[in-house]
Formats: sequence, structure tokens, C-alpha cells
Amino acid sequence: MKKNAAIYARVSSLKQKEGDNIQSQVSALIEFANKESYVIPTGWTFTDEGYSGSILQRPALDELRELIQEGDVDTVLVYSPDRLSRKYAYQLILEMEFQKKHVDLVFLNTPKAKNPEEQLSLHFKSIFAEYERAQIAERCRRGRNHRAKQGSVSVIPTAPLGYDYITKKEGVLAHYVINNDAIIVRKIFSYYTEQHFSISKICRQLELDGILSPKGQNKWCTSTVRDILKNETYIGVAHFGKTERCEGVPGRIHRTSKGERRLTAVNASKIRPKEFWIPISVPSIISEHVFETAQHKLIENIKKSSRNTREPSILQGLLVCGYCGGSYYKKKRSAKYSYYGCGRRLNGYNCQAPSVKQEELDRIVWTHIIELLQNPRLIEEEMIRRSLENQDVKKVEESIRELEKELIKIAKARNKLLDAYQEGESLTLVELKTRLKNLDIRQQSALKQKKTLENLKFNEQQAQNMKLQLEDLRLEMQNSSNLSIKNKQSVLRLLISEIVIKGNEVEIKHCIPCGDIKSVDFSPLCSDGYTGLTGLKI
Repeated sequence: MKKNAAIYARVSSLKQKEGDNIQSQVSALIEFANKESYVIPTGWTFTDEGYSGSILQRPALDELRELIQEGDVDTVLVYSPDRLSRKYAYQLILEMEFQKKHVDLVFLNTPKAKNPEEQLSLHFKSIFAEYERAQIAERCRRGRNHRAKQGSVSVIPTAPLGYDYITKKEGVLAHYVINNDAIIVRKIFSYYTEQHFSISKICRQLELDGILSPKGQNKWCTSTVRDILKNETYIGVAHFGKTERCEGVPGRIHRTSKGERRLTAVNASKIRPKEFWIPISVPSIISEHVFETAQHKLIENIKKSSRNTREPSILQGLLVCGYCGGSYYKKKRSAKYSYYGCGRRLNGYNCQAPSVKQEELDRIVWTHIIELLQNPRLIEEEMIRRSLENQDVKKVEESIRELEKELIKIAKARNKLLDAYQEGESLTLVELKTRLKNLDIRQQSALKQKKTLENLKFNEQQAQNMKLQLEDLRLEMQNSSNLSIKNKQSVLRLLISEIVIKGNEVEIKHCIPCGDIKSVDFSPLCSDGYTGLTGLKI
């Protein structure tokens, strides 16, 4: 008999995500499933891309755990234990959770334990593997620090533009040598410090000069030029250990390079105190005077930058370019006026998205939200539409009662089977297991139907809660003119999923807050643009 199997795969970095690592795991697991006669239903391949294995809160893993709770999964296929979690305690939590639902956990590169002794051995191996990983990481850290203090650049093998990396030879440590690209570096510093070009103008000038970027592209990115101008390596000192990993800002709306929207905190890095940096001597390309001049100008330009967003805006994190899918950022063109512009276009990508006046767009969106709360016709229409899609409440309640009766019958049948087996009434162990399994299938099916119907019924309750919550919010917004930018930002993020800007049109995609009456927390119930307002001229 074929078993239903779900696949779980994970990679911890966006670099692996862009490569074939995640797909190679899935392909290997699919091949294994076909060989072992597992059935993988549509949508049962769960992948977490760019999430650390040291945490349990991962979107795809949460979906898999919810599916297992519904009782339809027989087996979970994972490439290796560290793909499930890098902490043994978390592996054990998940394993026990799966066992409670009679779900087998199979690792492709680890044999399954056949008896308690092998299971205990596997647990000890996981504990030692976790300890060994921590020990290796600490040894590598100490080793890199030691090599850096010796003056070896092997700890920074990716040489900056203008240098070639020379590997270690007998009696000679790994080091950098200057190459022909040093002319490009000197030219960039000259454009910035002597000819007073802006960073964007430097990018355009390099493209006109026919000079390719470090990645071999015709277009230069402003961040690439800025990193070159800030790199102390060019004055003869490369530093190791400048940054360390840290948690990202919680609650911040983060968009990836492909326009994906994330609300969870992402891993980030922060600058360590300078006393912890380890200097490594390398050949210099520019003088210290030129470098100091560039740093002074960079600091001054940050204060006057058109994209200086130290003053937050109410639409921060909500604006999306309708042409390329990138995010819009706030920028200043003068002391009086500020604009929203496509971030990709600002970084040199070929995007035709125009800039939008911040004050005007903020006013349009905020006025629309105030009018929506004062006259919530669109929200009521959406609620009516959802209620019409659901079945009649009385029919739903009747169906739930029928399913509850079915579940009681199944429980009685289970008890009768167990009593018959214990009393030895011509019922073998094999027959007992077969009948109990059939009852389990019926029970899980009935529970799943009951849950679906309860969700339909709950939507009716949500609609009532929604009315009360929106009324409370409307009353609080009567003095909206006195709200701070942060409070306005919270209101807009509560009611708006995203704002798409395309040319002179703005599409506001709403989300409807709904939750328990007594709860102060809201969770967005997205309307998929049903209440979206299109055609706003700006």
C-alpha cells in the first residue's frame, strides 16, 4: 500500500536560494520517494528559502506542521537532520510531534532506527554532531583570527577591485597584488574628490567610458561605487572582523530583490567596535589624503542625501513599483520637497517608473482611509460578498452536528473492537490493526470536514467582530490630525496590504482587520484587491 509523503527542504542563505541547492534537495527526495513507492500529493513540497535552521518559526515548516495536525500525512521526507533543524532539541520536539500523529520521519542520508538501541544511538549522534558543529565553528573563528594577526589575507579571499588574490606558498603568506583595475579605482576617487561628481554621475560616466563593473556588467550600481569609496583597503589596510551577525529590526516590512514581501525580522549585520578589528597590511592604491577627503564628502552627502529617510514617512514599506516590482523609497530633492522613487531605478536598473511627490501621495492615501472609515461602504460590500460565498449558517450548524454524531459512532466502534480483542472473541491482532486504521481514516476525514465547516461559521463571527473593531477604530480616528507619523503608519499598515504605483495611477490593496472581540491584536484578512481603489491621478 502506497503512503502519502510530504517533502521538506531548507537552505539558510539567499545565495543558496539563488543557486540550485534547494532544488537539488527536492529532486533527490522526489527520486527517493519514487523508488520507495511514496505518493507526494500536489502542494506537499515545503521549502524554506533563506531561513536559519537554528529557529523553529519558518513559514513552510509551520504549514507542514499544520498539515500533519490534520492527519493526512504518513511520512515526512527530509534530506538530512540539519535541514530540519540545526539544534538537537528542536529536532526532538518535531520528531515527538510527528510521532503523536503517527507520522514517520525519514532522512535521506541517515538510516532509520530499527529498535530502541539504534534510536538512542541516533539521538546521541545528533547531540555530538551539534556539539561538534559548535566546536568546529569556534576553532575556525580562532584559526581565522590567528591567520589575520599573522598578516595573511586568506581570511578575506575575495579581493576588492584593483587587487588579485595570491594563495599561500612556501614561506609566503596569502597576499594581494595590484592589477590593472587599479586605474579604475583611482579614476572613481578622482571623479568624486577632484571633479566633484555625484555617485550616480560616476556610474553614468563609467558606463560612457565603456568600463565594465566588477561583475562584468555594463551598468554600474551606486552601492558598488559607494563601497569602493568607503573601502580602507585602498590605502593599504584591510580589516578582518569588522561586522558580526545580528537580528534585523522586528516588525519592519522587508522586500527582497525580487519584490517578495516579508514581515518577519531578517538576519542582518552590524559594525563591531573598532578595537576588535584586525588590520592586515596590503599594497596601497590611493593616498590617505584622497581617502580622507572622500570620507568627509560621503558624510556630508549623507546629511544632504535625497534618500535620507531619518524622518519616517507614513507610507514607508507599503509602496511597490508597478513596472518592476521593486520598492519605492523616500528621497529629498530640496529642503522643502521630498519624493517617493523606485529603488531599482535609483540603483541604475532600467525602470521607467516616475517619482511621486511625498506630500501629495501621503495626503491622497490618508484622506482615502479617513473617508473609508467614516463611510465604510466598501468594507460592508466586501463583508456581504464573503457571507454570500459561505453556506447558510443553519445548514453549516446542522452539518457540524451530523459530523459530531459520526465521531461519537467511530469512538464507540473503536471501544467495541478493543473490548472484543481483549476478551479474545475471534479477533486477531492483524485484524484489529486493520479495522482500527480504517476507523482512524474515517475519523480524520470527519475531523477535517468539521474543521472546514467551523471555519465557515467562524467567518460569520469574524464579520461581526470586524464591524465592532472598525467602529472602534473610526471613533479613535476622529482626531486624526493630531496623530503622530508612527501612529498614522500603524493605522495604514493595519488597513493596507500594499500600494502599487504605475505611471500616474495608484492601486491601494486593502486588508480587513479581524480577530476576537476581546483581543487587541489584529490579523489581516486580505481582500485580494477587491476594495482596491484604482485610477487615482497623482
